[in-house]
Amino acid sequence: MFAKRSKSIIKKYEGKDVIRSSIGANFFGQESLKLRQVRGNGVIILTSNELYFEMWIPKRVYRILIHSIIDIEETKWHLRKTKNRSLLKIIFTNSMGETDSAAWIVRDLDLWVNDIQNQMAKKK
Repeated sequence: MFAKRSKSIIKKYEGKDVIRSSIGANFFGQESLKLRQVRGNGVIILTSNELYFEMWIPKRVYRILIHSIIDIEETKWHLRKTKNRSLLKIIFTNSMGETDSAAWIVRDLDLWVNDIQNQMAKKK
């Protein structure tokens, strides 16, 4: 089931400028949505314009535009949740103009950080 969902998510980005993607990224939530969020797995995709995440179950989509990213951190905790592994934490300005953050466990964390920083530098 998740393989089929992952393929359909990846297919949305065929022919686009995908820099990095990962199937099975573990989402730890968006800070502005508070503590009662469901943590879940899905597909995360980085393009030159956005960081896109689609959760498998429940089906939810999160988009963070590259030009709205303020900073990137590696942390062990987000919204009082941990798996005792380093997380990719993105600090950004949300659609309400407020500082917000979201975090994931991703494979190859250092490569994700480097690639996002490169895209941020291009947008300056």
